[in-house]
Amino acid sequence: MAFNASTGSVTVHGGARNMVHGDQHNVNTTNYFGTSDDAILQDLAGHAAGNACYDAGQRFPPPKCHPGTRVEILETLAHWIEDELRSCRVYWLHGSAGVGKSAIAQRLSEDYANTRLAAAFFFSRSDVTCNGLELFVATIAYQFCTSDSLREIVGPLIIETIRANPKIFGTSFETQFRKLLLEPFAKLTPAERHGFPYLIVIDGLDECIDPRSQERFLETIGYAIAFSTPFPFIFLICSRPEPQIRDSFDNADFATSLKRLTISDTTIRFLGFTSEADYKSWPGKDVIWDLVWRASGQFIFAATVIKYIDTRDELPQDRLKTILMIQADGISDSPYYDLDLLYRQILSTCSRWDRVYPILRVLVTPHFSLHSLPLSPFESSAIRCSILRSKLTVAKLLKLRAGDLETILSRLHSVIHIPEDEDKDIHILHASFTEFLLDSTRSGEYYTPKLSKTEYCELTGVLLLRTLSAYVPYHYYPSFIPWKSDTVVIQNRWERNPGEIALSFFAIVHWLDYCTEVESPSADLLAALDGFNPYPVLSTLIKFKVNLWGWEKQWWKSMEWAKSLGRRAPQTFISRLETFFSGFHVGFISKSRAWTTSDLNVILSGPVVIGIPPSTTFLPVIIPLAIGTDLLPENWLVAHIAFRSTSSGIKLFVMCIEDRNGTVLDGDMTSKSLRVALTNSDSEDDDGWSTAPEEP
Repeated sequence: MAFNASTGSVTVHGGARNMVHGDQHNVNTTNYFGTSDDAILQDLAGHAAGNACYDAGQRFPPPKCHPGTRVEILETLAHWIEDELRSCRVYWLHGSAGVGKSAIAQRLSEDYANTRLAAAFFFSRSDVTCNGLELFVATIAYQFCTSDSLREIVGPLIIETIRANPKIFGTSFETQFRKLLLEPFAKLTPAERHGFPYLIVIDGLDECIDPRSQERFLETIGYAIAFSTPFPFIFLICSRPEPQIRDSFDNADFATSLKRLTISDTTIRFLGFTSEADYKSWPGKDVIWDLVWRASGQFIFAATVIKYIDTRDELPQDRLKTILMIQADGISDSPYYDLDLLYRQILSTCSRWDRVYPILRVLVTPHFSLHSLPLSPFESSAIRCSILRSKLTVAKLLKLRAGDLETILSRLHSVIHIPEDEDKDIHILHASFTEFLLDSTRSGEYYTPKLSKTEYCELTGVLLLRTLSAYVPYHYYPSFIPWKSDTVVIQNRWERNPGEIALSFFAIVHWLDYCTEVESPSADLLAALDGFNPYPVLSTLIKFKVNLWGWEKQWWKSMEWAKSLGRRAPQTFISRLETFFSGFHVGFISKSRAWTTSDLNVILSGPVVIGIPPSTTFLPVIIPLAIGTDLLPENWLVAHIAFRSTSSGIKLFVMCIEDRNGTVLDGDMTSKSLRVALTNSDSEDDDGWSTAPEEP
């Protein structure tokens, strides 16, 4: 089977998923029906964590080894990587926070990118796409499938596995690893396994947030190196020496295949100075060695000092003097004593802590992923990133004006990365700063607790509903022309700013998940719910070709949840959904091949099927049943939609498609009989039509 996908044909934007501690089984169903290799590769890309790659844009600037540092460690690891006769298959590089593990992993990934590196995965606890196992296998498999050396050899085998089992990404981590990584290589001949890249770099295993997942990961690696058919890879694994990781490496599977290397408090060549001539004038030899002593082997201390004194609004000499003079009120037994002092000094430069604090609370809070509606694998790229960490979204989440975020955080560039692009992640540069903020004994007056789950869901729910309220329903317009004009404005905004379309995509799919997690909604959330209008939201869902399987049950659930709030219930929200579930029209243009009733049933209810023609309008028009379709252009078609009550809940059906003259083109019901059916809700039989589901 030919496999000619190029590395430039698919873009990975990370992954949208549930935050789970164990296996995730809420998965998209995709019917491939002879789908091309490129389409399946796109699916694989949609399940990969782009931010975990060594050259990911979201990681820029990556951690770096300063010239002349960690030379012995780099030489030791380079010798191991290049030794064809090695007996060791796994090298564990471990050390405490900030000693330079990630910088070493980055350096080796870059050095061997075009020769021996097969794949890399950099875990990050602050990135929802990189802090668990759910996207690991797909990320490694994607790198194999786009590697110049591996693509032709193993790519077709991985693609064929996905084609044979479209639900593979809903299976356990162990099953994915076996099916997508181990078994394809087991099918290769010894000659095929010879000579291709064999190094896999894993950094920050301790930043995989579930300790049990760390153990499962190492159990699987142990199984891989002991596999009956050789798995021809070596693993460099970097982490802190956490007990569960240390204990897992003591497993018998690693007995003869593991080497360990500790990064200790070795001397740091600070600020890149390598000889006395480099610092004769400033800052001076004594200052350099004072800073080296304070660093205590922690490269993060050195890197943060460099960033801190590199500023335009103060003299570097003044900032360096401040660092040298800072002292704590008492004697601390913290292993990060001087690092804590440095972080306190950096935060003390913020004149408006009351404005900095809410932003930091968002940044230290793990993303609560509560998605009950999966995304279409073929249209998921725009949202497959930690969208709630983008600069655009953080600003909107806290109702900040354009430019406020940069101004408020201007003194924190040494600890927080603020990207230029609106759709890129804003993130804390090192895990040690997050740990400092979350530990009140270390941060004192700068203590910054995480948002509670309720607080997080409330903030996110309001943001998503505000985003959706920007889309005005078609039937609110006096004619077709102004509606079309406004939709073009929306489209242009999306094209100019990928962050806008990503946030819109996230909002239309996941608004409900966050709202229903709040037991006692605030006035803000209730007002945002009353601003929700289902018609333009469904229209946008169709345009994005989202896998809509089960959305009608979810929206019904939201109405029931709203009613359960009693006297505080958002009445406008409830009324609109009740009207919506009485049925609606879908207007669409009839150019080229028009949708059939079968097409629309699949489009509106899922699963995703390749081959259905896309909408040729910017947005298909969704209109309440009671409003008429007179505003639609004469060459458009109209589909009539009803809801059917079944024992398992409410279900959508496309009754018929008519032209603007009322001629039925597909289906066997007229508009008149449709309206009769929709108002006939007396039958208790499953074959009857109703506007409400029966109780199971």
